[in-house]
Amino acid sequence: MHQECLEITNSISVKNVDHGDISEDINGRGSSVNSIDSGDVFTFVGIPAPSTTSAVLQALPRKVPVPAAVDQVQGQALAALQVLKVIEADVQPGDLCTRREYARWLVSASSVLSRCLLFCRTNASKVYPAMYIENVTELAFDDITLDDPDFPSIQGLAEAGLISSKLSRHDKKSCSYPDQSPFFFTPESPLSRQDLVSWKMALEKRQLPVVDQKSLQKVSGWIDTDKIHPDAWPALVADLSSGEWGIMALAFGYTRLFQPYKPVTKGQAAIALATGEASDTIVEELSHIEAESIAEKAVASYNSLAAQVEKDVNASFEKELILEKKRVDTMKKLAEEARQELESLRAERKAEHLVVMKERAAVDSELEVLSRFRHEVEEQLQSLKSDKIDISYEKERLGKFHRDAEIENQEIARLQYELEVERKALSMARAWAEGEAKRARERAKTLEAARHRWQRQGINKVVVDNDILEDLNIDVTWLSAGNQSVEDSLNRTESLMDKLKEMADTVRAKSKETIHKIMEKILFVISVLKEWAQKSKHTNGRAKG
Repeated sequence: MHQECLEITNSISVKNVDHGDISEDINGRGSSVNSIDSGDVFTFVGIPAPSTTSAVLQALPRKVPVPAAVDQVQGQALAALQVLKVIEADVQPGDLCTRREYARWLVSASSVLSRCLLFCRTNASKVYPAMYIENVTELAFDDITLDDPDFPSIQGLAEAGLISSKLSRHDKKSCSYPDQSPFFFTPESPLSRQDLVSWKMALEKRQLPVVDQKSLQKVSGWIDTDKIHPDAWPALVADLSSGEWGIMALAFGYTRLFQPYKPVTKGQAAIALATGEASDTIVEELSHIEAESIAEKAVASYNSLAAQVEKDVNASFEKELILEKKRVDTMKKLAEEARQELESLRAERKAEHLVVMKERAAVDSELEVLSRFRHEVEEQLQSLKSDKIDISYEKERLGKFHRDAEIENQEIARLQYELEVERKALSMARAWAEGEAKRARERAKTLEAARHRWQRQGINKVVVDNDILEDLNIDVTWLSAGNQSVEDSLNRTESLMDKLKEMADTVRAKSKETIHKIMEKILFVISVLKEWAQKSKHTNGRAKG
């Protein structure tokens, strides 16, 4: 690490060169500047440095898709300036640097580095922040007002004549024709390459050589010198004279294109601030940083060793403490188990006591219940005895009812039998009546047919002769047959009456009365049949006469 610091120190250290050395370096590097003669090598051309911005830089870039590579030397320079409180601690080397920031850091660096070099250098440069006096101080830029936080730094650079402004424009122009056009600093625009070098050189060098474009091109070898502001040519040549220790060599490396308006990073701005008169201070600060780093490592090593020893002691103590804790935990566990066992026994005793009390209460309750049940049973026994008497009485009544029911059943059976007999008698009478009615209708039809036949034959009086004897015999035979049918009906009726009398003898009052009524109806029919039979006999006798 110490060797690394030495290399960085050598890389950013710059020799103190006086004005004669600068011209010799320019001529020594093969820079044949034809327009320079020995009489006017050093003039005030190039100071103040240009401070105008291009239209491209005024449009603030929004994104940086590919960030800038941060060189180790730039990072170390930025760290040293942060330790010296020149640059803020939260600044990152890969971010773009604005004109506002570079102006602020340039003034701050001149103040800090001049304070460090006060007793060892006689040509140290220091720029004081500007003060504002009302109605006296003229604003250097139209866009940098009193409300701007960096007004003292930017106004201070302009009042020192290091950067072009309205103040330096008045000096260049004739007093009779002052230029009243606006002059802007555009503080938020990115810092360009030519501003980075020209502002620093204007602060470092009190005089710069007179240079034309051809001389600049021969010294630098750039192919885009036509894009560089003419006021920046002397500062660029002065920086190129420093060779590999110059700002452009350390910040941009080898290049054939200078790209004067290309934005620079904060790491490149830190390199520019660390070169020149500030290099010794930066080297010293880096040495301090390295020493602090070595000391911090030694302290860290000692702390690590102490921590390891403490760790070992603590581990041993922890081991003993763990064993002691285990013993204590074991004793606590045994005591807890004994306490839990005692609590368990106590709980069991309480539970048993509660069970006994509950059982005793249950027994008392059961005794009370049994006593109540006994009283109820005795009452029920008395009730059962009375119920038994009632049951025996009811049993006798039921027996009587049963006997009466049997008698009633017998009577019902007898009535059913009588009804059956009546039904049978009615059925027999109905069958007899239907049969007799059918026979009567047939005889009536036969007689009606014979009467009609006699009337058709015109017989009003029957004369018996031999011719109609057969017919007469036939009629007599028919009448005899009719009488015989009546006699058969009488015989059947008498047989039916006998059966009905037998059935009436087997039944009682109402059924017998019903059967007698049926017999009366039949007797009435029989009487009618007898009368009809007598009439038939009389008619038959007349027919024979």
